[in-house]
Amino acid sequence: MNALFEALRWRHPHGAKGLNNNYTALYARRLLAEHPQWASVIEVRRRRSP
Repeated sequence: MNALFEALRWRHPHGAKGLNNNYTALYARRLLAEHPQWASVIEVRRRRSP
């Protein structure tokens, strides 16, 4: 997921201001919820907080 965020920042330096590293895990979980077939390529770790 970090690689996707960095690629978006690199391709759209002015339009990617809202991509904060604090949210990469949340976006990864959201992508997996919407596209479960991607589970083999997106690694998620156990959450420490709810």
